[in-house]
Amino acid sequence: MPSQPAPLNHAEYCAEQVRTYDYHRYFAAMFAPADVRRGLIALYAFNLEIASIRERVSEALLGQMRLQWWRDTIDEIYAGSVRNHAVVSEFAWSVQAFDLPRAGILRMIDGRMFDLEEDPPEDRGALTGYASATSGQLAVLAVHICNNIDDTSHIDALGTFWGMSGLLRAMPYHAAQRRVYVPGDILRAAGLSPEDVVKRRNPAAMMTAVAAMTGLIEQSRPTEARVPRALRPAVSYAAVAGTYLRRLERAGYDVYADGLEPSRFTGQMRIIGSAMTGRISR
Repeated sequence: MPSQPAPLNHAEYCAEQVRTYDYHRYFAAMFAPADVRRGLIALYAFNLEIASIRERVSEALLGQMRLQWWRDTIDEIYAGSVRNHAVVSEFAWSVQAFDLPRAGILRMIDGRMFDLEEDPPEDRGALTGYASATSGQLAVLAVHICNNIDDTSHIDALGTFWGMSGLLRAMPYHAAQRRVYVPGDILRAAGLSPEDVVKRRNPAAMMTAVAAMTGLIEQSRPTEARVPRALRPAVSYAAVAGTYLRRLERAGYDVYADGLEPSRFTGQMRIIGSAMTGRISR
């Protein structure tokens, strides 16, 4: 009989999950020293767990229960107890090794409550708040792992920029699931309903709405000229967003156009450039 492959340990399992489902962050983390890299990967694996809850439950109540499971799990980690779960085990190590702030982790969990809602964000502020609580806070915690700093406002802004760009990139996928993240005020201004987005009605109005959302995303881009070297593994993946946004603009803001998504090689080159220069350029 052929021999069975050896089971993955917890660190390897988390690395495989992040490499498969969050490749840009994974590749950026490869520029960090070994322990920092392990901490980042554990953080990103935790993020994947809470970000994918909406896709893995059949109703909102079950998603709320799963998020509460994670709140309880985080409380236990800070009390010195670790559940028998691959991601929990690795994330507990990261929390302890880098003294991650509990409030930031809970903010990420709370931010994911919105994923369970049926309606889109009410307005631009609601979308920005959601992206800040999820992707923005994730970047802040990643920077904490790389090199703790006091002022993380520009890091939050950078993560928020990446998060909102990701929502734009995922719009066709979300629409197929009847999920709409285009803010309500942008939809109303374009004369669209959430159902129009789901059913791909009125393409011209949809492009107008996407252009407005792109403008909001560009406004969220931080003005910080250069990211310090020690922090780059935590945020250099955000450089990939500029390639997508430029292609979307050339496509007339049609999120269904071909060729919008950068190839893995293009993404790697953008991340390498950012890791070398510290710039997140358009």
